[in-house]
Amino acid sequence: MANFFKNLTQSFGEGIAEASTKSSVDSQRQSEINKLETQIKEIEIKLEKQYTLLGQLEADNLRKAESISKEAVAKLFNPIRKLDAEKIEILEKIKELKAKQAEQDKAEDLLRIKKEVEAELKKLEELKSLEVIDDEEFEIAQVKLNKKVNNFEKLYSLKIAFERGLINEQEYTQRKASLE
Repeated sequence: MANFFKNLTQSFGEGIAEASTKSSVDSQRQSEINKLETQIKEIEIKLEKQYTLLGQLEADNLRKAESISKEAVAKLFNPIRKLDAEKIEILEKIKELKAKQAEQDKAEDLLRIKKEVEAELKKLEELKSLEVIDDEEFEIAQVKLNKKVNNFEKLYSLKIAFERGLINEQEYTQRKASLE
């Protein structure tokens, strides 16, 4: 009994440490994404100012019935090019961070499913050793459990498709049932 409580306490402690670490990494990554998104907004404000100046130059020249000099346009447009390039670079960084987060979430889901399957397999083995189930029942249950791990990629993609509204709940449920 003392061993049971020791194992329970140890498992609980490991779970808390793992959750704390994940939370810290997620928080740090989200903070970085937020910072980059703020930079995007600042760039968009600067771009808007440059476009306003460019439009003002055009309007002034139209009022005076003068043509716009290429130098004047270039002087106002060069900062726009630089800001556009900077914005694209930041958007790429955001995309990379979100992709890393998605990969991490996917890996954590796979690990969670593997742990669940291992726990269920241990229960099945114990039931088999107690002769509650026979070899055939054990093998059928084992194949069904392993299907969750073997079809993880498809199940994960199916989940994403449902979350994005690409398939309805009925289709999601049917396809998921066939893969599990």
